[in-house]
Amino acid sequence: MRLLIIGSGAIGTTLAEAIQEMEEFDIFYITDKNEDRARRIASQCKKAKFISPTDESIKAHLKNVDLVVEAASQEAVQHYVPIVLGMGVDVLVMSVGAFADDDTRERCFNVAKRKGGRLYVPSGAICGTDGLHSASSDVIDSVELTSTKGPKSFQDNEYLLSKGVDVNTLKKKTVLFEGPAREAVQHFPKNVNVSATISLIGIGLDKTKVKLVCDPMCDCNTHRLEVKGEFGHIVCETDNLPFPSNPATSYLAALSAIAAIRRIAGNVWIGI
Repeated sequence: MRLLIIGSGAIGTTLAEAIQEMEEFDIFYITDKNEDRARRIASQCKKAKFISPTDESIKAHLKNVDLVVEAASQEAVQHYVPIVLGMGVDVLVMSVGAFADDDTRERCFNVAKRKGGRLYVPSGAICGTDGLHSASSDVIDSVELTSTKGPKSFQDNEYLLSKGVDVNTLKKKTVLFEGPAREAVQHFPKNVNVSATISLIGIGLDKTKVKLVCDPMCDCNTHRLEVKGEFGHIVCETDNLPFPSNPATSYLAALSAIAAIRRIAGNVWIGI
């Protein structure tokens, strides 16, 4: 198999290192607007080749690619995913917050249906999505997500700055946001891919309730998922260690992508 990684940040780098060791892939490509960084990663992996981030270059290589992994940004999802799916190629999306935009979501989902390319979204930095997915087959009364992170995860956030909130001055655990997932994704695009994922699986962006908490004593990213419905009651809490190079991203998010790629490549899905 052959794979293309779009993005060379913390997750893209981790994926490249993992794919280098997978027997299922004989070659993989990597691209990024930060060409120097992507070239550097490609030079460190024997199976990897850098390709230019231009549409022409990517389209040319898609003819020989079995799977594309987006690990760049919501903007990358909006631009590249329709192109990939339009050529009938499968794509795994990490920046799932992009699907909080109704037009982007409908466009990508419709292209996938028409052209046959599969669109995968891994569980990311939270556990319990399998149970939520099963519960969605019947009535779900409520879905609530509480995400707690340290100040570094919320630094330079435009929404907080507009409210006059300086997370570096906080002395105790503080609720920064409480409301529907749609607003959370809009105000905290770097922090709430988890919110978008559970909303898409469950009862939608407007009914899913999200609370974002900053804890100056916190050294991990914690997600607490609570679901109530006809099936019963789910409470699931995940304590994630963040990437040292990107505190807003949990290491488990990258591991979930690696696990998904292994399942896709091996054609065996357990716990689907």
